[in-house]
Amino acid sequence: MEKSSDIPVLYIDALYGNIDETFRTGNKKMEGELLALFAKGKVKGLYFEPAMYPMKGPYADLDKQLIVLQAGFLSYLWTVCYFMIGLIDIYQEGALQSATVLRLSDDDEFLMLNNTLGWGRSLKFGDEDELTPWPAHIPNPTQSERRVLQANHIFVLATCYLMYHEVGHLAFHADAKDFIKTTKSSGYVLTNEDKRRIRTMETQADFYALDCMIASIDGEHGRYHRFLGAIIAQLSEFFVRVLPAHTRGGMHPDLDERLKRILNRADIQHPGYKVNIDLTSTIGLQLFFALTFANYIPEDQSNFTFDSFEDLKKYLFNIIGEWKDKYHAEANKNQ
Repeated sequence: MEKSSDIPVLYIDALYGNIDETFRTGNKKMEGELLALFAKGKVKGLYFEPAMYPMKGPYADLDKQLIVLQAGFLSYLWTVCYFMIGLIDIYQEGALQSATVLRLSDDDEFLMLNNTLGWGRSLKFGDEDELTPWPAHIPNPTQSERRVLQANHIFVLATCYLMYHEVGHLAFHADAKDFIKTTKSSGYVLTNEDKRRIRTMETQADFYALDCMIASIDGEHGRYHRFLGAIIAQLSEFFVRVLPAHTRGGMHPDLDERLKRILNRADIQHPGYKVNIDLTSTIGLQLFFALTFANYIPEDQSNFTFDSFEDLKKYLFNIIGEWKDKYHAEANKNQ
């Protein structure tokens, strides 16, 4: 593991060791596979980049065979994990009430959660030379509160999911680095074949990441946490979008399709774990609509009920699909 010597104290530093250890030794099958990739020189390690701006997710440096993790993005991802864990707690308490729609704006605890996520999302913007210290009035990874410890655990797994995606690129797409450089060069116009090839590479890396997460993990407890980490990692991509239509992936698979892929793979039978996975995905999608100011609740709420989480997920994914179709139609009209 490489780490810059001038990383500022931003609390997320405290979890770098956990990330590195879980990534390398999280399960027996992956430990052996990573050792083989290291031995072949296809993966040389991790590099923790201290920059906060502009916030950038994990990426594979195909020239140096490194996976680069940025402090700004990791800080944001932690706030997402903390927020989602707290929001699930609030929803579970609200399930005991008779209200069809839970008004979170009336909950003091939600305001603290909202401030935490709000700071995390703010890291998307700012000057690269600017240093934004972790605010003292919100939770941070060094505290010992139950919810913080839960967030730390899920955060490490969510980060590993994103890192395994990048390992997939290093393992399978190292021979494509000249192609990737060409597509990113100034003035180059992507062909439809270029776009198809890039989307295929991203889909392959997605499948690989999910395989890495659950490889040789037989117990439902461990599999549940790993699926939860993958789901929250994917939801974090939603929460920095401005419009529902921005779930369109362009050269990457659409965000909703990537989330569906994880949910379809989550073969969890334990009732409590299954409910939490359903809660996390449906609450996350509803939060996405709230953050993008997209109305998904009908004026007449008397019939706004669902017989199952599957029906609710279908309803929410259909709304995203409608937004994407509308965006696609308008883009074609303007061409």
